[in-house]
This record gives sequence, structure tokens and C-alpha cells, in this order.
Amino acid sequence: MKKVGRNAPCPCGSGKKFKKCCQEEVTTTDFFYTDPDRLSNRVPTLIDQGRLDEAEEVCRELQGKYPDQIDGISRLAEVYEARGDRKKAAEYYRKAAEFARTTEGFDEEAVKYYLTAAHRMESQP
Repeated sequence: MKKVGRNAPCPCGSGKKFKKCCQEEVTTTDFFYTDPDRLSNRVPTLIDQGRLDEAEEVCRELQGKYPDQIDGISRLAEVYEARGDRKKAAEYYRKAAEFARTTEGFDEEAVKYYLTAAHRMESQP
């Protein structure tokens, strides 16, 4: 079985990222998660459990091991948002937008998503 990362081009040939195309349709028996995917997917679970320090540690691990992936940055924004630190969350959503803007494989929709999240953080009291 072929390993496909979430940010890799979709094997169906659509030209979209796998996570924006066929990932939802693939069953766990058809798909092996990569290490960055496993780490990234732990973050929302830890946030939901209120284990924000651990979630931040996983984000830092993602950033250290996989600096060429957006997940460490975008997940860290989510951790700061969960903490209620809107200023830091906005900062990291903006960093994710810049990463998406300057890295091949991301479209304007991704950039817009992160900028909208940053604006939402900045506009809330």
C-alpha cells in the first residue's frame, strides 16, 4: 500500500491536496498515516481533553521534525486559540498563511482560510 501524506497531491490526479480531495473517502485499511499525520492528528484530541501543554509540545515536535510542513504552525495557532490567547493565535494563523503563500502545493483558498482565522482572533474581544 502506498503512503500518502495529507499535504501530498491526491493520487486520484485531481491536482488538489489529498486532505482536500479523497482523504475522507479512504478507509483506514486503505491508508497508512505518516508520522507527521499521526502527530498532527493528536493535537485536536489533546485540545479537546484540555491537555494544552501536551498539545503545544506535539506542535513543537512537529515544527522541529517537519519544518517543511504547515501542521506545526497551524496546530500551534489552534492551541493558542484554545487557551484564549487570541493575539498569539492570530500571530500563528498569519504565519500559517505566509507558509501557505510561499510554499508550493497550497492554493489561495488555504491562504484565505488562515488569514480569516487570524482576523477572527483579532476582532474578538
